[in-house]
Amino acid sequence: MFSLNVCALESDKQVDFVLEGDNFKNLPAVKNGLTKIKYWGNVTAEQGTLKIKADSAVIYNGDKGITKILLTGKQVKMEQFIDVEFGKIDVKADTIDFRAQDDMLYMTGNVVIKSKVQGEMSGEKISMNLKTKEIKGEKSENQRVKLIIKSKSKND
Repeated sequence: MFSLNVCALESDKQVDFVLEGDNFKNLPAVKNGLTKIKYWGNVTAEQGTLKIKADSAVIYNGDKGITKILLTGKQVKMEQFIDVEFGKIDVKADTIDFRAQDDMLYMTGNVVIKSKVQGEMSGEKISMNLKTKEIKGEKSENQRVKLIIKSKSKND
């Protein structure tokens, strides 16, 4: 059973999570009750308004569905309509680590998050709590976190 409930429209959670790639390998080793499935080469994933493109994906699957998805590439691209407040977000990062059990999204490597409603945030390391929508950025050695907030006149 696969179920990915990223912060989004309630209707997104009602549709199947579809993952495709050029290559697939089921890694039979079970650790802590989890199995791993690896996709690589032009990986795409969709669930409702969620759309992902990556070079590779490793899915950790347990009794209650997907617990973690690790996406890598140059760059991983993700888009999703969150809600009226955030609108659609576009995310680019070298790595996106989705922890389903914690409702956390960890993005690293040249991260850029854009929202037509909220603005733009970029940095080397950004995390997002999908329940509370709290976004946290951390500086790296050479890059500070940048936030561009849209002016009221641009939102109207």
